[in-house]
Amino acid sequence: MKIPAHAQRGFTLIEVLVALVLLALLGLISWRGLDAVHRVSERLDARAEETLSLVRALGQVERDLRRHAGADVLPAWQAAVGGPASPGLSFPAAGIAWARESGLLLVRSTGDGRWQRLRWYVDQGVLYRAAGAPSYRLPLPEPGTAVAVLDGMRAWSLREWRPGQGWMDPQAASAAATAAPRAAARGGRRTGTESASADETAGLEFVLHRQEDGARRTYRKVVLLP
Repeated sequence: MKIPAHAQRGFTLIEVLVALVLLALLGLISWRGLDAVHRVSERLDARAEETLSLVRALGQVERDLRRHAGADVLPAWQAAVGGPASPGLSFPAAGIAWARESGLLLVRSTGDGRWQRLRWYVDQGVLYRAAGAPSYRLPLPEPGTAVAVLDGMRAWSLREWRPGQGWMDPQAASAAATAAPRAAARGGRRTGTESASADETAGLEFVLHRQEDGARRTYRKVVLLP
């Protein structure tokens, strides 16, 4: 028995070509979608890594500042790093020195009875941290090889908070602290206790200015000193 001719009919060449074109279009659309997702994922990963680097840098600065040495530990440290008379160098608190040119200099406790010298500074758009070898004896070793902590830096600054005076530039605060005893000697009404309380730095504000995605962004970290 013969099978009717219409029952043996399959796909025509045109139908096959149309199916192939549709499959190619679906593949192209899927590939472009996956590529867009991959690029977005890469940007998000890069942004997350930058944010993590920023958080680590600011967190390390806070830990270093909160462990700064007191005046009883470093009675002659100011003289060792240049003293208040050095150009641009100011001392917001014991064991902490600041200058826009040389950066943040400090002595901190390592937690095991030893002390070490640190230096934070910016060079060619990169924030560096240099640490000296911990020691039990003075003079402490100079900060050694610096480690790059954060890139994309445009500028940075430091301010200190003094009760009753507000936020101040460390250089201006140093000048005010120098002028206070002179005012008291000329008959000022503040007592010695009140003067010491007003001149004492209660906190520091660390400000970073970065270049990100063609825009300048500012990040601040406020540290309360112990």
